[in-house]
Amino acid sequence: MITWLKKHLAFDKNKDADIQLKESTRALKNPGCGWYHIYTFDLSKENFLYIDCEEEELVLLLIDIHAFRGCEQIPKEALEYFSSILTFFEEHDKGIILRIVYDTKGRGMENEPSSIKIVKSHMKQLGSIICEHMGEKKSLHGKILVHQGLFVGSWGEMHGSKFLSEARMKELSDTFLEATKGSCPIAVRKPVQLRQLSCKKTASSPLQNASNINFTLFNDAIFGSETDLGTYGTIRKSALSENSEREKTSWVREDELSWQQSFMQQSFCGGEVLGVMNTVSESLGNTDYPQRTLDWHQVVADLAKMHVSYLNSIYSKEVLDDWKAQRIMWNGKEISEYDYIGRHMGYRFTVTHVKISRVSQEKKKQTQSDTQSQISKSIITFTIKNTGFANLCEEAVCRLILTENNENIKAFEIKSDPRTWNSGTDTVIESPILQEVWTQQSQQTKLFLQLIRKRDGRIIEWANEEYDHKVGGVIVQGM
Repeated sequence: MITWLKKHLAFDKNKDADIQLKESTRALKNPGCGWYHIYTFDLSKENFLYIDCEEEELVLLLIDIHAFRGCEQIPKEALEYFSSILTFFEEHDKGIILRIVYDTKGRGMENEPSSIKIVKSHMKQLGSIICEHMGEKKSLHGKILVHQGLFVGSWGEMHGSKFLSEARMKELSDTFLEATKGSCPIAVRKPVQLRQLSCKKTASSPLQNASNINFTLFNDAIFGSETDLGTYGTIRKSALSENSEREKTSWVREDELSWQQSFMQQSFCGGEVLGVMNTVSESLGNTDYPQRTLDWHQVVADLAKMHVSYLNSIYSKEVLDDWKAQRIMWNGKEISEYDYIGRHMGYRFTVTHVKISRVSQEKKKQTQSDTQSQISKSIITFTIKNTGFANLCEEAVCRLILTENNENIKAFEIKSDPRTWNSGTDTVIESPILQEVWTQQSQQTKLFLQLIRKRDGRIIEWANEEYDHKVGGVIVQGM
């Protein structure tokens, strides 16, 4: 038998098999997570479209509409340019993080419109185009994964604006969601803003923190200060009474991260890192000794609590350069801190355990239909660990693929939603192995576990050492 299983034990279809697998340290080229560059386009000045970094899966498109701040309608030519920008990056299979802004210089109050009526009008125009691009387009593989902010504020980062009261935010977010028909999530800057927009009052509870697919978070000041430059507050959650106002108050960083860890598990979150890396340490009385201000273990723990799927690969250069220079050991191999973070952003799935077990006919008749019990010979069970910081945020299909001479001859879908394979945890899935799998006689017959994105069939790589790139799956069995 030339088989992956044979490396672990002599496999016999009449006996149970129990195999442990290992995670590799290689970089995965998976959609919907990783580092990104920012691409800035002024809709009043049509320019050449370009891609700086082909290997990055994601792009952040910063769309400047400052030129139209004084008029309710954006000209047709500008709208067509906006659509062409989206099409260009979709055709290059880039996951799009979108941010439409009036300000690119840090002067939000000065550069945004004087009336919210103008902002809402622009949202309706641009939102309808976003909605079109979020529809079914077989020729376009990219997708707008999230829109950051509500158009207003300095750099569109939801601070420095006259339109960020709770009532105004709700008015703008409702306008955007209506224009896009709820097809594109909105990322807000602060957890308290998300709670204000998504919490619902009920008769039994003054405030319910229900999961809301329309809202997520972005943070462009990660590690910038004790509050991430105002992203978090200075009050302990425990110091506040349990009522609706507690949920609408910013808490200290530790409490907010705990909240994010619980409530943002299945959301698309990310941003930029900040921080002064080489400050003078006086803790030992030595003012000449430079020390890193960001503890590595705390960095990894915090990014995991934030469920980070994406980060800016350019900013802040000082922090990123430091991460590139520092080496750590991971799974027995030396790697830079930067690469470790890059390989854990988003989801990272490893099959850690495979068990193939015989199921008696008598037991199967109790649990399955008579027809199915006659053709089922064994049950294959997989334990899958998500070692990434976050979850997969797009629909995917997990299936067993039977191949012969590298050609797919049969596929068996496993009923499980990979979006629920939570970060930092194990998930167990199983499938019957049908009689026709065992009747294959060729030595070139193999069985793989495969994961594909549902909307376009793109392969999602496993992190396993035993991964076959040609098939795009973990080798389960070969004869």
